[in-house]
Amino acid sequence: GNEWRGYTLQPPNKKLPFGEYFKPVNYVRSTGVGATIMGIALMVGMLATPYAEMLFGYLKEHVFLGIGALAVVVLAFRMLTK
Repeated sequence: GNEWRGYTLQPPNKKLPFGEYFKPVNYVRSTGVGATIMGIALMVGMLATPYAEMLFGYLKEHVFLGIGALAVVVLAFRMLTK
């Protein structure tokens, strides 16, 4: 996507040949970093989901406790950001 767009939008007087513009090392590094970030995000999501489901199930049954906890978090955040 972005690499191809950058290659096609090069100024004509500074245009690099295809083999020089696309460096396989940069492509592999970029793809590897992106895949690693996505994998870590999916792993953390899978680890956190059961606990989040339990928490929201509990708060659904105890609405006033949830509202009170939310108010405490909002007030604490406001105190920290001032």
